[in-house]
Amino acid sequence: MSYVLNNVANQTIPDETKCRVLDVAKQLNYVPNLAARSLVKQKSGLIGILINRVDNEGIWRQLRYASFINRLERLLTDRGYHVVLSSLDAVSPKLDIISERKLDGVLVVDVKQENFHLISSHFSVGVPLIVVDSIIEDSLFYKVNYDYEDAFAKARASFLLEPGYAIIDSFNNAELAQSIRFSTGIDPGLIHVMEDEEQLKRFLVRNAEKTGIVLNELVGAIAAKYVNPSKLTVICTSDCPDILPAAVTRIQYDHRKSEESFQLMMKLLDNPMNGPEHKYIEIKASPD
Repeated sequence: MSYVLNNVANQTIPDETKCRVLDVAKQLNYVPNLAARSLVKQKSGLIGILINRVDNEGIWRQLRYASFINRLERLLTDRGYHVVLSSLDAVSPKLDIISERKLDGVLVVDVKQENFHLISSHFSVGVPLIVVDSIIEDSLFYKVNYDYEDAFAKARASFLLEPGYAIIDSFNNAELAQSIRFSTGIDPGLIHVMEDEEQLKRFLVRNAEKTGIVLNELVGAIAAKYVNPSKLTVICTSDCPDILPAAVTRIQYDHRKSEESFQLMMKLLDNPMNGPEHKYIEIKASPD
């Protein structure tokens, strides 16, 4: 019975027997004991998602990773893993929860370069660690980011004339933020970093007659309150484009970041040496 319940692959068990065992387990509301399974397999079955946050985040930042986390958790759960979600102080991360858990794999999201090695040092060699939405100068770790140069090129192509401004989301990882600014292809004086709605409103009032590109649909939904939505192209990095007015042009990713992060984690869990050759995984926007 234990071979069936633990999905042991190297055992020859008739399908009929497997079905009977699983039916009985379902009737008895059987739930596997993770602690016991961890002792037997030397694996905890836990995957950590560590989100770096700052105090007094705007609602657009609070919700930015909601769809990513939801999709990733569902994919991991389907593979039999449990997710440990933790918010870290982006400025001074407290790592007690990391030390208390034996994680099989970890995803670290939007981390400051100067804090990354403090976080990564808490995990044993061989535990896959994937960095998301960050540029980290360390060739040992895989990084999953959007291809912002591709996204802004697609956004600029959506206008008959060059766009007049860009509004970009703010990030803890300064290197990623700088790379995004460069990728816009727009004069730095016409790039607004979203920190406060009132400041955004003043920026848009000054540029109301121009067309613009907005990074992140949560920010785009706020921007559309103050300008004609048909003048906006929004790069939808939070996978919830439906919150935007119909007149807004959208650049979408269709959950590709969560899918790519999941597939990469599965490869590394199977074999830490089984990952792609290039350490930066850049995700392009979906075709029109």
